[in-house]
Amino acid sequence: MSSVLNRASRNFLWRHPWQLALAIVGIALGVAVVISIDLAMESSLNAFNQAGKAFSGVATHRIVAGDGGLDEKLYRRLRVDEGIQKLSPVVNGYVFVSKQADAGFSLIGIDPFIEKSFQSIWQTRQNKNTSVGLLTRLITEPNTALISEQTASRLGLNIEDDLTIDTDHGERRLKIIGLLSPNNAVSEQVLSRLIVTDIATAQEVLEMFGRLSSIEVLIDKHQPDAAPVPDRLAAYTPIIRKALPGYALLVSTESQSQAMREMTRAFSINLKALGLLSLLVGMFLIYNTMTFLVMQRRRLIGSLRSIGVTRRQIFKLIIGEALLLAAIGTLIGIVLGIALGQGLLYLISGTINAIYFRIDAASLMITPLQIGKGALLGITATLLSVLPPAFEATRISPVTVLVRSQLESGIRRLIKAANLISGVFILGGMALAFLSGKSIALGLASIFLLLFGFAMMTPALTLMFMKLIERIFGRLSGILVRLPARMVSAEISRTGIAIAALMIAVSATIGMDLMISSFRQTVADWLQTSLRADLYVSLPGERMPGARAEEDQRLKAKLAELQDVKMLSSVLHTNTAIAKDGVSAEAGAAAENDFTKVAVFELNEESRPGFIFKHKTDNTLWDRFEQQQTVIVTEPYAYHHGVKIGDKILLQTDQGNEPFEVLGIYADYSGDRGHLAMSRRNYRHYWPDLGYSGIGVYAKDGVDLQQLENRINKLLTAQQSVQSDQAIYKASMELFEQTFTITETLRWLSAAIAFVGVFSALMALQFERTRQLGILRAIGITSGQLAVLITGETALMGLVAGLIAIPVGYIVAYMLIFVIYQRSFGWTMAFHFNPGVIYQGLALALIAATLAGILPALKMAQTKPAEALRSE
Repeated sequence: MSSVLNRASRNFLWRHPWQLALAIVGIALGVAVVISIDLAMESSLNAFNQAGKAFSGVATHRIVAGDGGLDEKLYRRLRVDEGIQKLSPVVNGYVFVSKQADAGFSLIGIDPFIEKSFQSIWQTRQNKNTSVGLLTRLITEPNTALISEQTASRLGLNIEDDLTIDTDHGERRLKIIGLLSPNNAVSEQVLSRLIVTDIATAQEVLEMFGRLSSIEVLIDKHQPDAAPVPDRLAAYTPIIRKALPGYALLVSTESQSQAMREMTRAFSINLKALGLLSLLVGMFLIYNTMTFLVMQRRRLIGSLRSIGVTRRQIFKLIIGEALLLAAIGTLIGIVLGIALGQGLLYLISGTINAIYFRIDAASLMITPLQIGKGALLGITATLLSVLPPAFEATRISPVTVLVRSQLESGIRRLIKAANLISGVFILGGMALAFLSGKSIALGLASIFLLLFGFAMMTPALTLMFMKLIERIFGRLSGILVRLPARMVSAEISRTGIAIAALMIAVSATIGMDLMISSFRQTVADWLQTSLRADLYVSLPGERMPGARAEEDQRLKAKLAELQDVKMLSSVLHTNTAIAKDGVSAEAGAAAENDFTKVAVFELNEESRPGFIFKHKTDNTLWDRFEQQQTVIVTEPYAYHHGVKIGDKILLQTDQGNEPFEVLGIYADYSGDRGHLAMSRRNYRHYWPDLGYSGIGVYAKDGVDLQQLENRINKLLTAQQSVQSDQAIYKASMELFEQTFTITETLRWLSAAIAFVGVFSALMALQFERTRQLGILRAIGITSGQLAVLITGETALMGLVAGLIAIPVGYIVAYMLIFVIYQRSFGWTMAFHFNPGVIYQGLALALIAATLAGILPALKMAQTKPAEALRSE
């Protein structure tokens, strides 16, 4: 019997290649989007981790400091005085190859004769044989460097050639004295953007004289005669921490890597949710196709049941077909996902670069785990989608197999039950949203519950709309105008699912558009309020005490002496260490030793109104900010750390841990982790002068700003720049648009999958209606009228999907703005109504449905009455 079933299944499937192709496309697109996001995100983070291993190798810990780096005397003290041998001093910075766009390199300065046990990436098997003479040259000859063979080939360089690089302090030349050979794809990727020099050369090139970027520490887990690792950790760490100055920390490389991953967690979850949205729309498409394949075989299944085939065998037959489609679709989806992931990698890496941390030379990393997750997701989604039609197939009775009306009446009973279930999903989604605390995943789950609930309600709402349209147009015109609405209602088992899939995609599009436009307007208002100065001088590069800070002071004094300058303000962006348990108990949670960003402000009367506080303030706030040991914090910082006004934050200083009281919380959209803000007077009391990151210039009334900008430019070096507030505003908004490029891309992919879903449903209707359309042709309806009928039907489907999607889109936007984005990034933003988004969403639904119906309409219009009425 099984061979008969398999042959019947195979013969039927081969007669419907379009439906099979569309089902496979739905699975493939959903899987491709999910896999591509996972691959691109993990590859970006892996590129960052591998770059760290370029100089840290298997180091277990790292001594790091905020801006200004470490005094190199600390390395000598730890190694000589404290007897800790496995230490590796590192100087690193970012440089560019001259006259080449986007040719950024990490320049690292190392001790060439460091312990081999660190196993840095530059010490690959091939490079370990590098001659002692070459390493000696690296130390003894100034301005010498090593680069990879691939880099040399790409730049057209040979050994003994000069490599010209641009740094924050001007142009430098390095002589290439050797080439590094990667031994695998990972090391090739990292070495392709790496320049290795001696520490002294790196300090000179980067102007970090007497300073180190970090010190790598190795507590060897495989040392046979040593004490157990926990004992050695307990012995070493107190010695190291006691020797460290207040501005430095000892952190494990594992925890630092995890902190970077945690930093992008919210961004990653949001992207993966968009991928799952595409898969959800694809599930409706799969359900639609499998239901069609079952309904088309009602006569066949009834015949099989009459000759003794059991319900269980029918169920296994449908599940087997679904597994075959899932396997093919998932395989294609994996291939598409890898190709799509390569494109998304650029977008995701660009966003991480702009918001979080620098990523160099990311290349797509494909692992069996990620492919396995995608395959499991595709097969599971397909099986879940096919369960309802599979159960429907087991209910087909041989007696009633020819009664089409029984199917639709059964579907209408299911629609009534679905309305009740949809209410449960919607109420459950709302409850989950407001009772799930700060959980991002549960917040996104609530949106999926809401979307699924409204999708289940869509068929019932479609029937209501069709009745209303039929009544309105029935009074004004004849049967041909009423037919499209009746056709949608008569085939609600088919049209309802297609409309639901399209509604989900369009409502998500409307919700995302409203969220993005609200965010854009909020950021624009914030920038216009915050940019108080007329001109802004940017001072890039590493912040260093000593000569560098003195240069910044002299520049500021020269700017103040310009006759057209009314006053100045300044800011220093730096990092400082938060002590363990650095947030007071009232703040709700203890913090681990870590660095936090600090903005050090030197304000004037005109710059203070640029702060948008999230609470009422009094006239004493700014006096307390300047005179007392206080800070104000950004809204994201307060949200992520549970900080409230009046709490105290412990910061590490050379004088010990010092408490700073939180005076206020203000809006800031420059980053999603937040930072502290303190007065320059407070900062200078506990930390060395690191100069400035930027200087705000306030011009006198009536001054020609362009002429003032030209005069300021004459005082600046080639790396420094001056821009107007409008130029900064424009550049900031361009960066904003760049960060949402990935969101726009994924949103349109979801819409494309929905388009395929509508097209699939209409193609299915073409086959199901052959006899019905033959009757219409036989009673005198022309081919052109039939095409208009079908086009009108698809337009009505798009209209209904668009109308339902509008309120659902508003709900999605509300959830994104006030639940998801606040939990993800700590921002609050105003809801800005944008009527253009509504019109675009409605137009998208109408156009997508109408376009999807063109080919089916043409095919149906060509149906010959005699063939259509012929018995099967």
